Amino acid sequence: MSRVKSNDTLLSRLVPFGLIGQTKPRHYREIFGVLWENKGELPYAWNVLNHGVCDGCSLGPYGLKDNVLDGVHLCMTRLKLLKLNTMAALDPSVLRDVNRLRGMTPEKLRSHGCRTR
Repeated sequence: MSRVKSNDTLLSRLVPFGLIGQTKPRHYREIFGVLWENKGELPYAWNVLNHGVCDGCSLGPYGLKDNVLDGVHLCMTRLKLLKLNTMAALDPSVLRDVNRLRGMTPEKLRSHGCRTR
């Protein structure tokens, strides 16, 4: 029978929640990253989280209430998709230079509101 390795290390006791040097979970660090990414739209992002549906899973929760399990529904998939939901409208002037758009990475295209195939 194989032994399960313990996650209880000195580092995890000193710096909990995966903030530094741990492989998993890094949820708090990822949550701070989502907050930073949405810092310009925090009131709108809160509105989306509080009143919108989770487009990251198939469980169908709405707002922060989970209608399948007891408690709050705030999954990392939902948080990572938050930037797409709070993105500003596409500026049509960006579409004038198609060759410039072809040279952009998918991340840069998404930041303009454009989607890749």
